[in-house]
Amino acid sequence: MSLTVAELIRDAFPSLPKAERRVAHEILSTYPIAGLETVARLAQRAGVSGPTILRFTTRLGFDSYPSFQDSLLSELDERNTSPLLQFEQKVHPGTDIIQRSRQVLCESLSRSLELMEQTAFTAAVDRIATTSGRVITAGGRFSELSMQMLARHLEILRPGVRHLSRGEWIPFALDARRSDTIVIADHRRYQRSTIEFGRELRRRGTHLILLTDPWMSPLALDADSVLSAAVDGPSPFDSQVATVGIIETLISGVVDHIGDKARRRITDYDNLWDAQGFHYTEEKSDYEVGNK
Repeated sequence: MSLTVAELIRDAFPSLPKAERRVAHEILSTYPIAGLETVARLAQRAGVSGPTILRFTTRLGFDSYPSFQDSLLSELDERNTSPLLQFEQKVHPGTDIIQRSRQVLCESLSRSLELMEQTAFTAAVDRIATTSGRVITAGGRFSELSMQMLARHLEILRPGVRHLSRGEWIPFALDARRSDTIVIADHRRYQRSTIEFGRELRRRGTHLILLTDPWMSPLALDADSVLSAAVDGPSPFDSQVATVGIIETLISGVVDHIGDKARRRITDYDNLWDAQGFHYTEEKSDYEVGNK
């Protein structure tokens, strides 16, 4: 899978001259619509010259501005797709759904891990494992479930971990600290509330790790680390399999980074459960107890 224009921009961003960074911000702020405007109009919006726009697209690897726009147009339908729009493409009654799922989901996960930016991944693991501040997770309508899973694992490995439900976002933002780290998931059909919440925390100095898709949430240029995952699935709905795979990889990275401290904390965690009479292999459900 070739990189999207958004991924190319994100990868090139650290080495861009100041004027071209303004172009990058302008394009990703209303991606991909801003990039479909004329050179003159985009230059006006970004506050730069026309030649700056052309140098920017050349730096991304395009031989002309029209070829840059052609790539954006080819992404537009994919980025804005919905379960309804994917219904005819993904629903095939009578076919082998198990075989289809195996092929699509395995490929999606494999591609996401293969294209993972090592520098961004290492920085995210290091921040989660070593920061003395709080580590917070938050997500969208579906990705919130994945982020809850991340928080449940991290709270066993280190102190100060918390998952925020949507109703807790504003109260948390009031007391956000520069030492805090927020891990946010935002996938296509990006949610404005998620984007604004992430940007507000960045304005307050919070470290931002973003989990998104290949088309990149508008939060991408505000984030300290960006990890993207494919969303291809066998049903009309975008899949969370690759995102969960990245989360599992993050957890593994944090365990490796923390080392013996993680072992001691897990031991303490299990001992606390045992002290309450909980046993993984012996605990009976309420149903079993009530039906003796």
